[in-house]
Amino acid sequence: MGGILEVLTKKQAKPRGFRFKPMYFKAEKAEFRTYVEKLREERDATDNGQYIPTNFKGKFTRKTQRKASAQLAVYNLRLLVFLSLLITAAFLLFQTSIIDRIFRQFLDLFSKNNGLY
Repeated sequence: MGGILEVLTKKQAKPRGFRFKPMYFKAEKAEFRTYVEKLREERDATDNGQYIPTNFKGKFTRKTQRKASAQLAVYNLRLLVFLSLLITAAFLLFQTSIIDRIFRQFLDLFSKNNGLY
């Protein structure tokens, strides 16, 4: 019985770690690293190692507000054009008595079909 208790309470050994190191060379990765290093050196040369804070949140909100106001302006312009066309069509329709002619043609056609004439 003592053997079972020892087996249950004994810590299990951890397996060996997997330490895979690839044996091939990635040219793109090496080019990218040299490019990044070059950019960092240029940045350090121009900044003199000083940190220049920027307000990213303010820039983002200003850009989104400009975009929203531009979209609203386009919407308002479309609405203005649509309403002006609608008002012009209504004016021409009522002013030139097109409705009266259409109504009379309908009544004549209706009365002829029903034998009212």
